[in-house]
Amino acid sequence: MEQMLQWFEQYGLWGLFFLSFIESFISPILPDVMLIPMALAEPGQAITYSAIVTAASVLGGFIGYGIGSRFGQQALQRFVPPRYTTTLQQWLHSYGGWAIFLAALAPIPYKFVSIAAGTFRISLAVFVLASVLGRGKRFLLIGILIYYFGPQALEMLAIVPDEWLLAGLGVGLLGVIFYAYWRSKKQRSRKNSEN
Repeated sequence: MEQMLQWFEQYGLWGLFFLSFIESFISPILPDVMLIPMALAEPGQAITYSAIVTAASVLGGFIGYGIGSRFGQQALQRFVPPRYTTTLQQWLHSYGGWAIFLAALAPIPYKFVSIAAGTFRISLAVFVLASVLGRGKRFLLIGILIYYFGPQALEMLAIVPDEWLLAGLGVGLLGVIFYAYWRSKKQRSRKNSEN
């Protein structure tokens, strides 16, 4: 595994992109092991690196989704350990499509999540939205913290409970939704007053 990581590292940003892409459906190496050192080496590029990892991870998720969709239970049995399959099935039963978001945040490898989403025929739109939010939280948060706080960001990530991070993400998401609604309402009001 160390040799594989060295191979990805020699290609720099392209290696980071490719590692993040294939981790979503096959690779056992998490992008964090390459993202964090690269971001710490160039904190000014940390957000860019994190955005690239997020995008590559979500794009790779389409491959995992396709594998699950095409091969169904056969793919689950071959690629996803039973304990993760059981957890994902329970979450999907309890939370529907939001289970993908929760699983993208959890320590469940994302390749298991993407393959299970295809197998259980989760709506592709829900899968994409949940993946962007879940993977974005995981990687963009790292990039933003390193951009603003440098190496101290790792200490902050270790101290702050995941529940606080999720709450912050939720508040931010609600803020964006409220702003979009307010702006849309304002534009409709302006159009009506012009007519």
